[in-house]
Amino acid sequence: MHTVCSADPLADLPPGAAVALQRALLEPDPDEPVDLGGALERCDAVLELVERWQDAFFTSLPDDVDLEEEARYAAEAGLSLEDVESGYAEDEDEDEDDGAYEGDDEVGYDRSGIVLDTSGSDGSELDPDLLLHLPEELVTVLERELLLLPLRVRLEALVAAANLVGEWSDLIADPEKLLGHLVLAHEEPQARTGHEELVRRHGSLHGSAGPAHLAGSS
Repeated sequence: MHTVCSADPLADLPPGAAVALQRALLEPDPDEPVDLGGALERCDAVLELVERWQDAFFTSLPDDVDLEEEARYAAEAGLSLEDVESGYAEDEDEDEDDGAYEGDDEVGYDRSGIVLDTSGSDGSELDPDLLLHLPEELVTVLERELLLLPLRVRLEALVAAANLVGEWSDLIADPEKLLGHLVLAHEEPQARTGHEELVRRHGSLHGSAGPAHLAGSS
């Protein structure tokens, strides 16, 4: 299956998922010191979870498209099947092997936000310690915003979520890269040099402006 992603993964994420991710991963408690290690652990946990969902997506693909099922999932995501088809037709290299999503048990989650099956396609298990770093509210929002999307846009959103969290993890870990990101993507010249100060400023900018970059880059 082929998916086309934007240069900025924020453009490919449903707004609810982007807001939930930035609140959980970027915005530190203003009354607490910045916990760089904890922020990176939360990013790792989200990446692990999203990668498992991507594995499950491919595992559950049947041979034929079920338009009735697609329409139902489109409606649950607040879209019409016509909107999805129209948007998908604009993507390049449209793949003819699309299939229908088979159900909750196939992707290993339920609507309550509890992960049911944490095994990957390679048989490995999701580290239970990583799940402890994820608020249940975040997992619930990501399930609703990403896994209820119609098939043809679900993979694009999952890939965008992984790309975005991976980029944020890199920024949190590298103060020089984060400084450049604040200047170029957020168009804000920085007098700050401290690692924690830069991380806090990045989170506060996203918290006030929402999931967007002024310069349209990531």
